Amino acid sequence: MPSNTRQYEETLQRSRFFQTIQAWPLDEELNYEGWLSNFSKEEEQVIACSILDFFVHYPARMVNKMLANSVANSGYFFLDYFPDWEHSNFKDRCFYSFIPGESQHPTDSGNLFTRKLRDELLIPEDKIISYQDIRSIPPKSPIIFVDDFVGSGSQVYKAWNVNQLSNGKTLKEYVHSAGHCAVYSPLIVNYKGNSVMKTHCPTLNLSATHVLGPEYNLFDKTCFCWKNDSELFSKGISLILSKSKLLGIPSTEGDDTRDEKGFDRQGLAISFEHGAPDAIPSFFYWKTDNWTPLLRKHYER
Repeated sequence: MPSNTRQYEETLQRSRFFQTIQAWPLDEELNYEGWLSNFSKEEEQVIACSILDFFVHYPARMVNKMLANSVANSGYFFLDYFPDWEHSNFKDRCFYSFIPGESQHPTDSGNLFTRKLRDELLIPEDKIISYQDIRSIPPKSPIIFVDDFVGSGSQVYKAWNVNQLSNGKTLKEYVHSAGHCAVYSPLIVNYKGNSVMKTHCPTLNLSATHVLGPEYNLFDKTCFCWKNDSELFSKGISLILSKSKLLGIPSTEGDDTRDEKGFDRQGLAISFEHGAPDAIPSFFYWKTDNWTPLLRKHYER
């Protein structure tokens, strides 16, 4: 693994340059220099730079573009299901909603994305409905559920198969009995959630912009971050876990949403302009008098 501080200086210079040309977010979104200052030893700095270089932040413009793509690609499912489907039906026929979290909050990403449908994709407000209002739409309707991220898949599994809307019926049963065609259109799906959906929600069509494999998990030796360097991988994991322990971050093998490895040990290094998923290790957003976070976690899940 690298053993000098050149990478540290290059990382800082690169972040400043990309911020200047607005290719990377400004410090109010990601505090590159502040977060790197948490690592005082030379070897720690080299590892932290590798992690920071691997981190992907999706600014508003990219989020909006990805949302437009995932919604547009839903049309392939509607073309197969509805013989008379036309592109204009995205605005005059299709209904839009979102999969709610375990406990619903006004700041849920689904709520944020329904507003983006209206403001960015110019979807009429009467076509954007609450999760509960799915019971009231006309039979044989196209429905798109929007969201930013699917991680473990537990949320969509429960919403589709377990939680009841009314009269003892689940969302899956409502969709099937009414002859609807439902498409789930998140921006990003982790491979764990993708597997859960394929196995347990096969009739909920999936139209995601990106599906992330194990190579995006910092705690997987195949992760792109470690560049097939077993020594860098070993020391990187040791650094993440030792810093997390010093900070008092929960170590629960992924059970806690603030776990040192991220919820369900997903170990991702991503964030969006509106916040970051529980799938990221907490040392990215943990804040104490002696630890500067890379980002603020913003929204509830």
